[in-house]
Amino acid sequence: MGYWIRSRKLRATRTGRNYTIPVEELIFFLRANRQEIPRELAGENTFGPCFRAVQKCWDYWKGQPHGDHCPDRTVLKKQLEVCFSARYSNLIGCPEDCRDCLHYHETYLARIQFVHQINMPAVVYRDLAIWGANPMWAGLCGVDESSLIGMGMENVVHAESLQNLIADSRNRSLGAADVPLSYQLFLKHPDEGKIEVRTWVFPLNEPPDTLLMIAEKEG
Repeated sequence: MGYWIRSRKLRATRTGRNYTIPVEELIFFLRANRQEIPRELAGENTFGPCFRAVQKCWDYWKGQPHGDHCPDRTVLKKQLEVCFSARYSNLIGCPEDCRDCLHYHETYLARIQFVHQINMPAVVYRDLAIWGANPMWAGLCGVDESSLIGMGMENVVHAESLQNLIADSRNRSLGAADVPLSYQLFLKHPDEGKIEVRTWVFPLNEPPDTLLMIAEKEG
């Protein structure tokens, strides 16, 4: 086990002479190596998609040349859980584009890759920060798909609809029972201007506290 931890194939936190391994990380490791999952770990964690444990970017890159920028910048100082949520603040010193970042691909994209299987414009976001979207959503908004990572929803939602979107997100986070599943929204397109769409919003269990929005252009 020590070899796999030292080679970073299995993530663990060291406490004295002992290691602590997150359950989801161990299950991912066992599945990836086609090993039997112990009965003690059997349960809901063994069903459905399996992902590696979420690791903050400064921990993910610790000890690697690529990660030397992290301790000096906003992500570590502000303890940002989702590093790319501050991508457009001009304060992050990350030298790499999110679309080329192994940390983004392994930690975040793996969890939302399903949006590319949806045959309608679809986007995943949390706290109004976009985690990713499919090409149809990018086309609907008239932006490059890769530029959406970390972009605020206010950059693609028209000002007339922004307050409704903020209220919707707030009510969902508070667990309100009367939040509508579907409603109309205006997006803004650089060439077409204001676009009316019908949206459907679904809370996701994984990644926690994220929302999936699916849209259909009206008219």
